[in-house]
Amino acid sequence: MAEIVIAELRQVLQDVIAPDLKSLGVKMDGLQKQVELSEKSVNAQIEAFRAELNAFRAEMRSEFQARRTLLQNEVVRETSPIRERIASVESRRA
Repeated sequence: MAEIVIAELRQVLQDVIAPDLKSLGVKMDGLQKQVELSEKSVNAQIEAFRAELNAFRAEMRSEFQARRTLLQNEVVRETSPIRERIASVESRRA
């Protein structure tokens, strides 16, 4: 009698729980694939952002260098007459 109950209980578990477990396994596999695809997508977006950021940095460095050069040229242009005056005054003293 006990053996029959155990056998019937096993059969019920196999009929009810086993398909659900298999279904859950399939769903877990699908979710894992979705996570992997999402991870790849996020990584690609991060790399694209890094590339854009690096391009922006290069552009800013180039712009700062151009401004620095313009400023240096302006300083030389503005101070050139003063240098000439100083040289003239010094030559008169000598």
